[in-house]
Amino acid sequence: MGAANSNLTRCIEDEFQRLVKQGRNYLVLEEVLALRLPPSSWAVDPSHLGVLFTVDSNHDGRFTLDELLSFVDLARQRSRCYQPYEFQAQMQGYCTLQLWKTTSLGGGPAEFVDWMSRLLVENMPTRRFAQCPGQVYLNRDTIETLYHLLSVKETQGMDFQSFLDLLQRVGEENGSMELGSEELDDWLPLTVVRDLIASLNAGMLKVMADTYPAHELAEVQL
Repeated sequence: MGAANSNLTRCIEDEFQRLVKQGRNYLVLEEVLALRLPPSSWAVDPSHLGVLFTVDSNHDGRFTLDELLSFVDLARQRSRCYQPYEFQAQMQGYCTLQLWKTTSLGGGPAEFVDWMSRLLVENMPTRRFAQCPGQVYLNRDTIETLYHLLSVKETQGMDFQSFLDLLQRVGEENGSMELGSEELDDWLPLTVVRDLIASLNAGMLKVMADTYPAHELAEVQL
């Protein structure tokens, strides 16, 4: 077990150095999703929102090497509570409870929306446009990362371009995008994405509340 942990630590350090951009000491969302780690050692889904929330322990939208290694330590501690065949499901369930408890009893739903927004803003450079100076825009590559993160194709059967078009129409209807502006074709207002995330979070909280009423959640030991 000790040798396996040592090998995983070296693998994470090597992958971190492979992916980190010059001048940075952290990874962003798309880089974390690109980590190549042995499934036998890193037996969790890196695109799982609860896992990402738990790895990003200070919730700044950046993933440092220390945070990745701390998550490995946490997973090793939690593995003592689970059978090997159930580790992935149980660990991801644990991370989901971490996320839900923090956003339900801590900073509230706004904390989740703010964290997701930071993930996306950090992912790639944002832009502002003269025609909508009060708006921050995310580029289509970041929106595509969000599309995959939310499993839109698997859950809604919608391809990426349709997803982007739909969100851009929302932006046009609420006035955060200028109608017919070709310059904005590959961009989406952050406010539209925040509204989407808030809506999804509200649905998630409702489902979870049916499983764990608030008074029971407060007593859950993580």
